[in-house]
Amino acid sequence: MQANPRSVSELFNSQLRYVVPMFQRLYVWQQSPQWETLWEDVVEKAALRIAEMETNPHYLGALIIEGVKPTSPREVKRFLVIDGQQRLTTLQLLLCAFRDLARQREWKSIDKPLSRYLENADPDVMEKPDEEVFKLWPTTLNRDIFKSVLTSGSKAEVETRHALVYLGRKRKPEVRSNLVEAYLYFSVQIALWIEGTAKSTEKDAETVAFTLMQAIQEDFSVVEITLSDGDDSQEIFYSLNSQGRPLSQSDLLRSLIFMRAEKEKQNRDQIFDEYWSKFETPFWSGEIKRAGRTYSRLDLGLRYFLIAKTGQLVDARRVNEEYRHWISTKPSKYASVRDELADFVRHGDAYARYESPLATTLPATDLRRVLAEFEVSTALPLIMFLELEANLASAQLGECLGMVESFIARRVFLNDENREYNKFFVELVGALIGKRGVEVAPALRAKLLAGGGGTRRWPTDEDVIEHAISEPIYNVLKTPALRLILERIELSQRNKKTEKMEVALNLQIEHVMPQKWWTHWPLQGKVIPQQVGEHPFYAEMANYAEFKELGEPIRQRNRLVHMIGNLSLVNGHLNPAGGNAGFTVKLGEYRNSVLRLNRYFSEFKEWDEQSIATRSKLLGEVICSIWPR
Repeated sequence: MQANPRSVSELFNSQLRYVVPMFQRLYVWQQSPQWETLWEDVVEKAALRIAEMETNPHYLGALIIEGVKPTSPREVKRFLVIDGQQRLTTLQLLLCAFRDLARQREWKSIDKPLSRYLENADPDVMEKPDEEVFKLWPTTLNRDIFKSVLTSGSKAEVETRHALVYLGRKRKPEVRSNLVEAYLYFSVQIALWIEGTAKSTEKDAETVAFTLMQAIQEDFSVVEITLSDGDDSQEIFYSLNSQGRPLSQSDLLRSLIFMRAEKEKQNRDQIFDEYWSKFETPFWSGEIKRAGRTYSRLDLGLRYFLIAKTGQLVDARRVNEEYRHWISTKPSKYASVRDELADFVRHGDAYARYESPLATTLPATDLRRVLAEFEVSTALPLIMFLELEANLASAQLGECLGMVESFIARRVFLNDENREYNKFFVELVGALIGKRGVEVAPALRAKLLAGGGGTRRWPTDEDVIEHAISEPIYNVLKTPALRLILERIELSQRNKKTEKMEVALNLQIEHVMPQKWWTHWPLQGKVIPQQVGEHPFYAEMANYAEFKELGEPIRQRNRLVHMIGNLSLVNGHLNPAGGNAGFTVKLGEYRNSVLRLNRYFSEFKEWDEQSIATRSKLLGEVICSIWPR
């Protein structure tokens, strides 16, 4: 490679263009610290020139470029920007803001040279004049706004084309492109500095502006590193960061894919628009937490894609490295980069379907809601494998997903640990790699049944029923998970004669015997004082001597009210109406309910500990039938 210092004038004064490859990130520099720091340096150099003092070049950093062989004799000489696009873009926006001010003031001595730094001459003889006229050609997603800013011609027109947008009653406007904000920042700063300096030095404003232009032209340089044919631009790109901001795994992987597309002579703009542009959205850049770490959805999606392909645990911090190894090993994974991206889009669509916010009408039987309410996103690589890699017919896929759901649901009901899920679900994928069609379900079942202990067992019917009749589920399970289980129980009780009706997602969990039962629910014929009901040990005190023998029964009842046999679902109107009332009042309210869960109580004249135990066993059996092992 060759390294040479280049002033701003030398960078932009020739007939050439700098093309930012598809693998580069978007323009991310901001007012603080990047624009402010650059402007402070510019002002310092300009002030020295105004004072007629000697100045030394200020180096802005490295610019790494790679020459590209022209495809036509009419094509303007082209260089790929391997590193330094943030600097180049910022300089172009600064020069554009300065040019537009000079054009407005009719300072031709400044307007003309600055225009040469922004646009190439003679567009009528170019191969692609709409593109090649610009000295800098940004990435696809930055391109339209960049062109709009450079062709606006004035600060007022930029503000018109990119006006602030206020949504609803929000006091703050929507976020505007950094490209626009950088241009406007420099427009304001340049105008203020010229005006202030002209006034303080009693010099003509155009003279001051010309001195400012000279400072930008000659006093700022980059170290231009031009790669030779033998240099690996991909490896060089991997080793670089921009302003201390490390490249994400998806940044690195995008570079790998589009550099390979370049070598295959693919139309990169076309495949970007057709495939990768789907991932350059707020959804995919949005950050979510997993195991105490924060990742973008795109980084996680790439990780799950690779797990579904390899059946191996992939460190989220090494996705790009693992992907490079996988894609380069024989036999070839894809016939072309286009096929590779098409496959990734398929997996991305599946991942997004499960990671997107749940619709309010999503039924309890939808696997997306099951995973969300049970908080088991670690199963996604296995599900992506089953849906996209295992070549399963619809019935076979349903059988396999049913097993996965049963494994998860039973363990959630028993409150089993989930700390090894990230490893276990990957192991399941590994055990299924290479199997297709009818081979998959038996292999999956065998692997699930082979798990043991609190971290990997697939609970038996006996485990589920024993838990149902012995554990206060309400105190253990999170509300969304418990509500989902009760909704599934409700749906399981309906038959062909039942009117088709969705279970509303705003239903509340109801204690039939209320948590504060003591006022209207006598125990062994006695109304229990609130103090004793809440704190059974009070029964041992002298002033509550008549309840001394009821201490243990009170404790048992306080535990039983939270058993699954004492829980149901009601809407927001029915719940307050019943409140802590006695069973007769509640029974009257339940008659307003259309839920099978609440019709069950119509056969009872009283509701007590035995009734709760009987229903707990019954619901345990229902859970086993909903999620068979």
